Amino acid sequence: MGMHHIGINVSSLEDSKEFYHNHFGFEEEFSTAMGSEHILFLTQGENRLELIHETGTEPSPSPHVHFAWEVRDIEAEIKRLSHQGLKPTEGPIQLPNGWKAVFYRGPDGELIELIAIK
Repeated sequence: MGMHHIGINVSSLEDSKEFYHNHFGFEEEFSTAMGSEHILFLTQGENRLELIHETGTEPSPSPHVHFAWEVRDIEAEIKRLSHQGLKPTEGPIQLPNGWKAVFYRGPDGELIELIAIK
């Protein structure tokens, strides 16, 4: 069994699409509508995000969404994102097992973790 996608309720499909494309290289896979939901799938390699915007409702101001992407060189990623104007909300943090993590916030408050395993 493997992970297929991570779903995030967003306040703007376009803003979130632009954020994940500009900072993390995600590309549009396809979009659809199901009832009052407008859905946009983005992919980056084997990673897939499902962005969901429900017409007429607002997502919670701080969704309880947290996901982590493993990176090879966390310092290079921090520098790359910093050049794009994205600053960490926490970290980098050295964990007792040798892993190193840094955290960012997405457009709707989702917590994005980058983690380097050594």
